[in-house]
Amino acid sequence: MEELVDKRVDELMGMANMCGCPQCRADVRALALNRLSPRYVTSIRGDVFARFEAQTSQDQAEVAGAIVRAIEIVRKNPRHGGDAQPR
Repeated sequence: MEELVDKRVDELMGMANMCGCPQCRADVRALALNRLSPRYVTSIRGDVFARFEAQTSQDQAEVAGAIVRAIEIVRKNPRHGGDAQPR
């Protein structure tokens, strides 16, 4: 899930015209990941299956939804020092 979130977080934060400072990005990432079920694997076969499964529309929508909800939360409660610039 970390890879899926990392692939979309910058894009969705940019679309939301949200602050792109490292603190806000880390907060959005952490909140999104906490909303998603982890998918740990211990073999190459499991990794291939997990990556294939993550390509489904439902999984993509779930990841995007978790990121959007996290963006809303962080935007309302930013923890950066105030010198951050919007994207």
